[in-house]
Amino acid sequence: MVCNLAYYFRMKWPSPTETALLDLMGTRERTGREIAEAYAEEHGSTISYGTLYTALRRLKEGGWIDMRDDEDEDGRLRYYKLSGTGVKMLPKLRRMGETFGLLAAGGAA
Repeated sequence: MVCNLAYYFRMKWPSPTETALLDLMGTRERTGREIAEAYAEEHGSTISYGTLYTALRRLKEGGWIDMRDDEDEDGRLRYYKLSGTGVKMLPKLRRMGETFGLLAAGGAA
């Protein structure tokens, strides 16, 4: 238990916006554009692509999500989905947010 707890505290915890993005991703792969559209639908406001891709980069660096590059007839596509760690840790993150009031208006409830 102590080792697991130490691991959790070494992780870089996501911001409220990053947490909202994690909630929107679910367990299937989505492109950045799909994530942006889901964010706008869920929150009633848009997220800039600069904010979106910066947040996705941080989430990948933190081990929360996986990324895969692909191509279609229009060019490059980048797909994102929760990593194994992200799937495991997201419920814990939600509970911490509820307990400590960490989930702000921009984040997920």
